[in-house]
Amino acid sequence: MKFALTKEHTGRRPTWFGWLLIVLLLATLFVAAAANLYPFLAPNRPPHEGVMVVEGWIHDFALDEAVTLYRSGNYSKIVCTGVPVETGSYIQQFKSYPEMTAARLRKLGIPDDQIVVTIAEPAPKDRTYLAAVALREAIIAYNIGETNLHLVTVGPHGRRSRLLFQKALGPDYHVGVTSLEEADYEADHWYTCSHGVRAVVGEWIAYCYAKCLHP
Repeated sequence: MKFALTKEHTGRRPTWFGWLLIVLLLATLFVAAAANLYPFLAPNRPPHEGVMVVEGWIHDFALDEAVTLYRSGNYSKIVCTGVPVETGSYIQQFKSYPEMTAARLRKLGIPDDQIVVTIAEPAPKDRTYLAAVALREAIIAYNIGETNLHLVTVGPHGRRSRLLFQKALGPDYHVGVTSLEEADYEADHWYTCSHGVRAVVGEWIAYCYAKCLHP
């Protein structure tokens, strides 16, 4: 009996035309994924009623749209969530994003008695989840009986935010979401802009982590 370390192998390799078809197929799959990834990460789901929850870091144009939604909908309060300001807090009037956004809402004409501010503890990670935990504590503290919450956020952050808020609040609450458009890039062409690529790909990775690995 002979023992050999190598053996002959015959097989098939793609021709240049075969390689061309493979490249075209991969390109088609990439384009299809790029076209559907942003809508997946930026959903728009009911309920659009009850208590509106605004992530405090959203830009001014998005906040204007949130106020329009608030005035046209059936809401009892609008809650500003988020974390303390991380840069320049010692020279700013507001020490947290929720406080700053509450001031912006007052400037836009929302009555003070309809605004609730919730500030999460500062942390290097899981800030969205901690903001949702702070919201849960505020619901108890303010004796808010609504179980329908409408989360308003921006861009591809929407799906992950909704997931983490739902996890923090539990099955007794129904969390809807509106993902407003980004200000820095076009949603339909996010892959043509470096900021769009970083935002969408980063949120996709973060969503997978929150879905599969977050407790």
